[in-house]
Amino acid sequence: MRKIAFILTICITNICSNLFAQGHKIVIQIDGIKDSTILLGYHYGEKKFVQDTVKMNSEGIAVFQGDSTLKKGIYLVILPTKTYFEILVGDNQRFEVKTSLKNLVDNLSFTNSKENSAFADYQRFMIEQQGFAKEYQDKFKAVSAKPDSVKIIQDKIKALDKKVNDYWDGIIKDYPNTLFSLIAKSMKNVEMPEFKIPANTKNVDSLKWVLSYRYNKEHFFDNIPVADPRLLRTPILETRLNTFFDRVLIPTPDSITPEAIKLIEISRSNKEVFQYLVSFLVNKFSTSNIMGFDAVFVSLAEKYYLSGQAWWADKKLIEKIQERVTALKPNLIGNQCPNLSLPDMVGITRKISDIKTKITVVYFWDSSCSHCKKVTPELKKIYDKFKSKGLEVYAVYTQGNQPEVVEYITKNQLNWINVWDPAQNSNFRKLFDIYSTPVIYVLDKNKKIIAKRISEESLNQMLELELK
Repeated sequence: MRKIAFILTICITNICSNLFAQGHKIVIQIDGIKDSTILLGYHYGEKKFVQDTVKMNSEGIAVFQGDSTLKKGIYLVILPTKTYFEILVGDNQRFEVKTSLKNLVDNLSFTNSKENSAFADYQRFMIEQQGFAKEYQDKFKAVSAKPDSVKIIQDKIKALDKKVNDYWDGIIKDYPNTLFSLIAKSMKNVEMPEFKIPANTKNVDSLKWVLSYRYNKEHFFDNIPVADPRLLRTPILETRLNTFFDRVLIPTPDSITPEAIKLIEISRSNKEVFQYLVSFLVNKFSTSNIMGFDAVFVSLAEKYYLSGQAWWADKKLIEKIQERVTALKPNLIGNQCPNLSLPDMVGITRKISDIKTKITVVYFWDSSCSHCKKVTPELKKIYDKFKSKGLEVYAVYTQGNQPEVVEYITKNQLNWINVWDPAQNSNFRKLFDIYSTPVIYVLDKNKKIIAKRISEESLNQMLELELK
């Protein structure tokens, strides 16, 4: 009995070893291509990367294989024509793919991968539904002035949405715990409940908006397991993140920062997803053109990079991030403006804190800068328009040629406060993050920064509201 048990143990061990040592082997056959190089790529967020390169033989067959398993996700077979089709690489990584160059998706078939066969059917289904959606949208525009026709089109669009959602539900039911079901579930939007509004409520629409906003914010990721690393190699997670931060949340740092931290903390259970989310969100808000979002960057950078939690970041990257945080922190929106104290063109010291107006514009400029030559006259028009209503401009000439700038000021009648830094010891470049000109900061009556790096057009619109 002991000998039999021993033999069984060896057999089971060998079977398990073989299963886990299978690696991957994906055989690709494409009619219409031979003796050409094809690529195996993968999605990583909204970017695409190459995993492997293989030469097809004279029969149009190529084999991507290796001793290790591939990281799971949606992969792309990229042809010499720069076209591609998608396949799923999940638990089963040994299968065959056949298609034709004439129509890659329509002719797509698989051997030894039911999941991929269903995925191919899904791709064909979605192409068909997208065609219907475009048709309905075009018809909707054409009949927008006819209420009855609009209602008919709207009903068709709702029916189409239901059809797609039912298809996703079928995938989730028929392929549980697979990459395919994960993708289907992640595509589904969270359904908004019917909110019960008391009959005597004033501003019903406003209350409905608040309730809808809160629900959407709290449940947006209900169908998306953020910490699942398989989502990294699909375009789904990054698309959802961009939708959440760009379209769902109120676009203020106070709204965005806690939600970003919440998602990052959820991802801690998987190191790869944690690294991706920290890197993605810090980069997103460090490069955002939306005013004030640099505060989100500063908060995330300090919490994760500068605290030593970003193990993947080398010394050079940490130093670069520290440099940007140091440059941005003194001039974040909502901060008290650094109190510059600079001499004007006749040597009288002028402090920002001494200006007693409703709005102060701090304008960094150079009389020889080509962009400044366009902005300065427009700012002068704005100044003349709002000066009597409570506007002052504190214009900081950033260079050192005083005779030249005095001539320019006189010629263009720039009768606001003109100052400069002849000794270059005020540190204004670091305090206000000045690396080019022109730059406009806007301060309230308490000299808190309420806007920065805005155009003269945006400044004019802002002052129309602030100085009515």
